[in-house]
Amino acid sequence: METDEQLVERTLSGEIDCYGILVQRHADYLFGLGMRLTAGNRAFAEDISQQAFLRAYKYLKSFDIKKDFRRWLTGITVNCYKDLIRKEDRYLTLERIDEPSYTPDLEGDIGFFGLIKPLAEDERTMFTLRYVYDYQIKEIAEVVGLKPGTVKSKISRALEKLR
Repeated sequence: METDEQLVERTLSGEIDCYGILVQRHADYLFGLGMRLTAGNRAFAEDISQQAFLRAYKYLKSFDIKKDFRRWLTGITVNCYKDLIRKEDRYLTLERIDEPSYTPDLEGDIGFFGLIKPLAEDERTMFTLRYVYDYQIKEIAEVVGLKPGTVKSKISRALEKLR
């Protein structure tokens, strides 16, 4: 089985179908990350995943083969989340709109979505990366583009909100 990095190199050398393998390999991960970032908004999570894969393909030449592809994708996904949340009014939280609520069928995650719903978008992102995906503070700082101290304090504030 080829590594992600090998598939990236093959894609860059013109074997476009290799990118499809990368998409299949990481689709569930990105969708799950999107669901957690959006506190269970399936449509928004799907849009984030699609945008992340499109953006990753567009900027594939900038990927550093020495780094982990999934972490690079995670950073792109977080940035897509931030971009889409700024641009799209249709992704307002259910408390801010008058429509029937939808509860996704995602087994044990429903409790988690309810737990993180009161967090701000940036707190939700950092909390999820830290406690769901087990990223270190330094890694989260790289993904979100903040200093490690800032990330640490935002995660601490998020934990206080959840208590």
